[in-house]
Amino acid sequence: MKSNITVRVATKKDAATIAQAVAMAIGDEDALRSYCGDDYLEVLTEVARRKATQYSWQYALVAEVNGKAAGAIVGYDGARLEVLREGTFDVLRERVGRIPTIANETEAGEYYLDSVGVLPEFRGLSVGKALVAAFCDKVFSDGYARVGLIVDNENPNAERLYSSLGFERVGTRPFFGHKMWHLQRANTMCVRDRLLHSTIITPFQRRVYLELLNIPAGQTITYGEMARRIGCRSAQAVGQALKRNPFAPEVPCHRVVAADGSLGGYNGYRDGEQIEHKRQLLETEKA
Repeated sequence: MKSNITVRVATKKDAATIAQAVAMAIGDEDALRSYCGDDYLEVLTEVARRKATQYSWQYALVAEVNGKAAGAIVGYDGARLEVLREGTFDVLRERVGRIPTIANETEAGEYYLDSVGVLPEFRGLSVGKALVAAFCDKVFSDGYARVGLIVDNENPNAERLYSSLGFERVGTRPFFGHKMWHLQRANTMCVRDRLLHSTIITPFQRRVYLELLNIPAGQTITYGEMARRIGCRSAQAVGQALKRNPFAPEVPCHRVVAADGSLGGYNGYRDGEQIEHKRQLLETEKA
């Protein structure tokens, strides 16, 4: 019988399938036990069942073969890694009593494909390829600029799969003690068209972001001036839209600063690494 593969948006009921996919993607059982304890599948299922975690059902797609769950894929905006990791760590504190130290596997500027896995009985049917293709289609239709992922440099078969779907090497990252290739696939739509078509932003955000594209590199304006440009009375409302900007730094919210000359915020933070990153972006543009 011919296998009919369909890919759909996940629901909370798919948490166990998502957990299996994540465990298969990590692959190393010692790492899984170190990360999630001996009952790692139960812990990962709880992580997938909750909202605002790295492996939440909210950010997953599920493949079905002839109506049966066959695998899953999960990913998220790289700019939200720290927030989503805290949601994951909340579960680990409750269930395991400790949290691991893990290198950052992604960053702002890409939508990160965190994990993809196919259940053993459905391998060899191109389910993984269907999941990755559907994931990219959804991410790009939402307006994101690029999809990123990491793959073990000792896993050439996986890299060949991603290469066949348009991914290219852009660097390396260490992760769980392994050297990983960092791969990305770019959205071919220009940023203005992506903003115009995006389904993940509000009409007000769209106005703010389109106006941001008119600020030349090397120049800055204040939150108040940005509000005046778009006919809004509230600099705070502009600040909230910039805080939620899923297209940074390509849509350059780093060029908006406070009226007193300070940097203001960036990606929802007013100090720490994110503000230092904003400072570096501005210094690079003014150089």
